[in-house]
Amino acid sequence: MCLQLLSFGIAGYFGAYQELWEKDLTKLSFVILSIWTITTMWIGFWQLKFVRVHVSYLIKIGWFLSETCMAIGMIGTVAGFLLMLGTAFSGIDVGDTASLQSALTSMAVGMSTALYTTLVGLVCGLYIKSQLVNLEHLIDQKKFDVFKG
Repeated sequence: MCLQLLSFGIAGYFGAYQELWEKDLTKLSFVILSIWTITTMWIGFWQLKFVRVHVSYLIKIGWFLSETCMAIGMIGTVAGFLLMLGTAFSGIDVGDTASLQSALTSMAVGMSTALYTTLVGLVCGLYIKSQLVNLEHLIDQKKFDVFKG
């Protein structure tokens, strides 16, 4: 969790969030980041609080949220491609250099939306999964300790 927070802090230091805000027209990346933040705090709470309570049904919610981050990233990919292809070829004149440049510019905006949402969705989903694996390992150790003693 500390490595994840460090990586997101470094991203903020280098202006990644500002660039993400400008490049992701759908703003789905920030929905994914919000899910990651809330889930990380929730998992951290259970890692600190856990010992007496069996939380396997709650872990299933965490796995669902990690898949949700990836799914929203894929939705952003499709939305980006729709932005890219939906407006890029309307009113294009192959002989006119200015219209070709305009088409390429609008395609780049859609492509950046697609790629950024995919990247954020995959990274946040993997971060949540790594936290859940650690939490499940902690639960397994506690179960073993209970049977041992």
